[in-house]
Amino acid sequence: MKFIFTSAIIFLFAASNFAQSDSIRMTKVFGGYKYFQNNQGLTVKQLGIALQANPEASKLFQQAKPNATAATIFGVAGGFLVGWPIGTAIAGGKPSWELAGIGAGLIVVSIPFISAFNKKTKEAVSIYNQGNKTSSLGRRPELKFNLSPNHIGLVMKF
Repeated sequence: MKFIFTSAIIFLFAASNFAQSDSIRMTKVFGGYKYFQNNQGLTVKQLGIALQANPEASKLFQQAKPNATAATIFGVAGGFLVGWPIGTAIAGGKPSWELAGIGAGLIVVSIPFISAFNKKTKEAVSIYNQGNKTSSLGRRPELKFNLSPNHIGLVMKF
């Protein structure tokens, strides 16, 4: 009886520690978010791979990715069009400030896309983390003392 009780207690602590380490944490930084799992930074590609463990979160993340692509295209093009006239002015040439204006407009256009990506990704991470808490590995096993007319025992529910 002591062996079973001791084994159950050890399993309870091991299972609860294992389950809590798999969640993904998001930290807001300038211009977006950084993602961490098990205290290690994740790239957006690694985040997508991690989210594949939960089909609903993965589907939502896949819907968010085109927004990141569009934001990157508009942002890079806008940055180039702003940077070119500034570089020309620094070099002593005659800058075309119209290009800088167009570039600024493209940067502004990229903002809603990155905002939509961040919103959907945040929701996908939340779904993933909630799924971990309710999965069989994510739930804490319940250990209860059971007393009935025929026996006395320990019951562990997963």
